[in-house]
Amino acid sequence: MVSSLRSIAASEGLKSLWRGMPVVMCWAGPAHAAYFTAYEISKSKTASIFGANNPAGHLMSGAVASLVHDSWMTPIDAVKQRLQKAGSQYRSGRHACTVMLREEGIRAFYRSYGTQICMNVPQQMVHFTIYEWMKRKLNPDNTYRPSVHVVSGAVAGGAAAYITTPFDVCKTLLNTQPTLSEGNSKAIRGLANSCSVIYSTAGVRGFFKGSVPRMLTIMPSTAICWWVYEMFKYYLHE
Repeated sequence: MVSSLRSIAASEGLKSLWRGMPVVMCWAGPAHAAYFTAYEISKSKTASIFGANNPAGHLMSGAVASLVHDSWMTPIDAVKQRLQKAGSQYRSGRHACTVMLREEGIRAFYRSYGTQICMNVPQQMVHFTIYEWMKRKLNPDNTYRPSVHVVSGAVAGGAAAYITTPFDVCKTLLNTQPTLSEGNSKAIRGLANSCSVIYSTAGVRGFFKGSVPRMLTIMPSTAICWWVYEMFKYYLHE
């Protein structure tokens, strides 16, 4: 990971490490609002079926939250990854959207949607279930304790990230494959096709390339996300 950071910084500059962030920031707020709203509504509904704090309810609610979130974020993720690609031809998020739409059509924004769902639904099911379990273990009286939310969020996010890394590798391949303008005559389509390409190129280990950076990226973000969410939830209820 360190060598990759050095290589990117040396060849493209330090600013390239944050390329694509403005695009994500524009949509992250609304997407996360929809994400947590869907989770809370689903959790309330499933509690009447399975009972409160039942893992089955948390699994189902995590799946619902992921489906709602991904309907917002899949196109934005495709644009972000095009911007982050080494030697990217795109000058900005708007330029990337324009070129992708003109050369590849609307399908370019949703090429990885099936893989995204296959990755994120299990990831969020694991994430929410582990988070709720850890929160109960570390804080049985269910009082507002920021440290518990931070630790529970980090562990849940890291575990879910590692388990679903193979899907993320497939998604990244689908989103960053060479475009028609770059001379690619045979597009990689779908989860099965991307799995075949990865396995033939790098074997089983190829599916877990980038797992450590992925965990290190997701763990602090989920820790902060849960801390902020639980803080607002606590103060709004007071």
